[in-house]
Amino acid sequence: MERDLKAFGRAVVGGVNTLMALFAAFLFLVGYFREDPLPISKKVLALFGASVLALNLLRWLYLRSGPNALLEGPLLSQTKHGVVQVSREAIEAGLRSSGESLPEVSRLRVRILTPTKRKILIRAHYTTPEGVDIFDLSARLRRTLLEGFERMVQLDREGKLEIELVFDGFYGKVKAPKSPVEPKGKAEKNAETEKQPFTGPRYPIDLGEDA
Repeated sequence: MERDLKAFGRAVVGGVNTLMALFAAFLFLVGYFREDPLPISKKVLALFGASVLALNLLRWLYLRSGPNALLEGPLLSQTKHGVVQVSREAIEAGLRSSGESLPEVSRLRVRILTPTKRKILIRAHYTTPEGVDIFDLSARLRRTLLEGFERMVQLDREGKLEIELVFDGFYGKVKAPKSPVEPKGKAEKNAETEKQPFTGPRYPIDLGEDA
């Protein structure tokens, strides 16, 4: 509730600043082309100026959001057994790991923002090697981030999740797919077989029942 009131207050102060800037520009133009002095007393102008300064002072002391207003506090995950707080750092690290698992993603930076109380914004900056279809990759990356977020955080019914992808350019090479890992015993046996040179058939040779 308090965050919504602050957002409304910042919007009001911003609108007042815009109107006062337009009003001051209008007075300047009229005073420039008018020979007679303007029919506005100095007290009225001083009152307007003091009001604007007071509003901006209130905005600076109470309504200001600060540099990290959209990056503060954990997210709340609704579970069957109650509410669980999940840190933003853990979510960002998990989403970055999930996104970089795609072979076409060279680098990925993820930020979790909360512009409003009910809205969560995932902003992801990514790079990819040249020749990759960024439209297809963006669709798959968006789906991967969504699935990764839902594994860590369950929003309530009023919660809204948005994903914003930013393509930062081409970089690196396409990652080679990982080869399947063989069991340790089998791998050592295959290595020994490859090392031993062929020296002919070994006796005795089992010919089976047909011998």
